[in-house]
Amino acid sequence: MPSETADLTEGVNMQTLIKFGSFTPISPKSYGVQRSDLDSEDSGRSETGVMFRNRIREGVYKIQVTWRVNRSQLSAIANAISPDSFSATFFDPTTASTKTCTMYAGDRSATMVLNADTAAETLWDLSVNFIEY
Repeated sequence: MPSETADLTEGVNMQTLIKFGSFTPISPKSYGVQRSDLDSEDSGRSETGVMFRNRIREGVYKIQVTWRVNRSQLSAIANAISPDSFSATFFDPTTASTKTCTMYAGDRSATMVLNADTAAETLWDLSVNFIEY
């Protein structure tokens, strides 16, 4: 009898969670997918607290990724995500499927986690938010 975990991950290459165009970065340290709705500025609550909502778009993706990288890997990822927009193909755990959409890189941060003898050996945690256009 197969386990539930095996059923949920069947056919999914967990090593390739996200790629940008033809560039596939190393496997991330952490990976999260969020889907949000966008409401019009007319949405809000009445004086009695009743919600009125005018959803103008649903399921907009935001992906939070952190990689532990050396200097050359950091440079390669930074170059791949530097355009104003790019195609991203990613695993969506909210639907258990692979999606492709146009995204841009939002907030980015790099934190040194290992100060090695050479710059090439120093390790960084690179965190980036990717937001769907």
